[in-house]
Amino acid sequence: MTGNAEAKPVVPESNALFRGLENLPPALWEDLDAQKPDQVCRRAGVIYRPESGYIVPFLGVDHLVQPESRSIVVPEGARRPGFQAGLVLLNYLIHAIEEGLSGRMVTARELDGGALFFQGPHALSTAPVLEKFGRRAQGLATKAQALGATSLAGGDAAFRLLALPKVLLAYTLYEADEEFPARLTITFDAHIDRHLPLDSIWALVNVISNRLAQ
Repeated sequence: MTGNAEAKPVVPESNALFRGLENLPPALWEDLDAQKPDQVCRRAGVIYRPESGYIVPFLGVDHLVQPESRSIVVPEGARRPGFQAGLVLLNYLIHAIEEGLSGRMVTARELDGGALFFQGPHALSTAPVLEKFGRRAQGLATKAQALGATSLAGGDAAFRLLALPKVLLAYTLYEADEEFPARLTITFDAHIDRHLPLDSIWALVNVISNRLAQ
């Protein structure tokens, strides 16, 4: 958090209007439906099946995004997406560009507009992970693998996660000790804001941090 902003991070699910896919803005579905599927697939690196919809790999699970029925379907036994995951998926399909990963990781503040956006109520969600894994970092590495993450060297536990075909981020956790509290850093491929708006990057971190802590 920077400046004088002391507001607590917003928790969208605390409001009933932001819990289910049925509450996604209709304009997002309309924007996606208005686009040509072949162009969406080329930009976002996904597959389209006319009889069903877009197949989007998200956090290790194929999600079937169906603009016609305005629904998102996952395989049996997989976690059903909520409002924030749906927001991320739709905005990715709408906004992703053909450019791929940059190969360079940056902080949220280094993204265009990030220094202003990612503070106060929109600070990145680190508390759930710190509360659960602040003194047992290896547990975080194990949990991250279930989302399709790959271990990295660094800190007491670190991993990289290709959350979507062109959306890469990394978590690095430093355990608490006698002198310092636990610390978590989250970095992103430098091109992430070319594929997702800032509010969807924030929502993505909320989804990932919550799933790691559950």
